[in-house]
Amino acid sequence: MTRRILVLCATAATALARESFIVTPEWLSKRMGVKPAPVVIEASWAKLADAKDYHAGHIPGAVHLNTDEFENGYPQWRLRPDHDLHAVIGRHGIGPDTTVVVYGKQTIAAARVWWVMHYAGVRDVRLLDGGFEAWRRAGHPVETQTRPPRPVAFRGKTRGHLLATTGDVVARRESAALVDVRSREEFEGRVSGYTYLDRKGRIPGAIHADNAGQTGAAYMRSDGSLRGVEEIRRLWQDRGVPLGGKEIIFYCGGGWRSSLALLYALELGIENARNYSDGWSGWSTVYGKDPEARGGTPGWRQDGTGRPLEP
Repeated sequence: MTRRILVLCATAATALARESFIVTPEWLSKRMGVKPAPVVIEASWAKLADAKDYHAGHIPGAVHLNTDEFENGYPQWRLRPDHDLHAVIGRHGIGPDTTVVVYGKQTIAAARVWWVMHYAGVRDVRLLDGGFEAWRRAGHPVETQTRPPRPVAFRGKTRGHLLATTGDVVARRESAALVDVRSREEFEGRVSGYTYLDRKGRIPGAIHADNAGQTGAAYMRSDGSLRGVEEIRRLWQDRGVPLGGKEIIFYCGGGWRSSLALLYALELGIENARNYSDGWSGWSTVYGKDPEARGGTPGWRQDGTGRPLEP
């Protein structure tokens, strides 16, 4: 018991030793008046022309980012190679030393972009607590003007320790804690959670951490703000997630909800945590072109990977 308390105290001290990745509208408002001001990113699954929320009103100066740009498209939606990520980040006017604040109507979309940028080497990237609604409720200004980014050459150093590949999961499945942050229905194999993914189940030995659903609901309050880190610590402790010493690999279906979980892990000072970005999709399924449109996914075939599944 003494050792466990010491470990938890050490992780809490680490979390307090640096600034939070989560910032308030007030923090952002003050920083926007200081040069160089942060680059504000509005993240959503839409091309700029179709980004209705962005065009309806956004934080002044915010640049829209389509989450598709970080992924390899239908039906895989898996993370692109590092050089592609660097190119996308640079096209949005962000260099390694740029301070970035990300928000989005869908919190897990914003968390996904936060994680990708942090992984790809942006040194100071934050998530806006409560997103645009919190900004507007606080009485801060809103604009509808489209802001084209000013591209730069991105030369960031990837933080490889934040990503778990399928090979990593295969190699570490017995020694690391695999933490599943999907819904209970997905974890128990009652649904796949995705229209483009047939296989149901979980990675054997995984711990079910929370009922995040498809929105990250376990981490959200009713007003759209994020729950406190100590609330999430207690939730994970109750679910048996090891919070000291053992490596933790978070996964969901395809890396969005697990990005939000990883943010909380880092907020808690847990440094040996990784995001299995390919998630259940990558573990369970190989997609191939299918001219006969078998398997319920037009134009694609879904084959099993041969890796073990539960239940």
